Amino acid sequence: MNEYTLEVPAMTCEGCEIVITGAVTAVPGVGRVEADAEAGRVTINGDPSAEPRVRNAIEEAGYDVPE
Repeated sequence: MNEYTLEVPAMTCEGCEIVITGAVTAVPGVGRVEADAEAGRVTINGDPSAEPRVRNAIEEAGYDVPE
């Protein structure tokens, strides 16, 4: 398992954290998810090959993930 961080600048509140955490946790290959609205970042511990699916899950939840 590796740890990586994605920027999600539109995540601005606890509700956003809950939505994103739920969306990312459902992605196969993801272990732990820590969404931090104050920092605008999501830290994921899991299989690095899941990153494209994680990005897609966040975008499908309504948040942009800049490259």
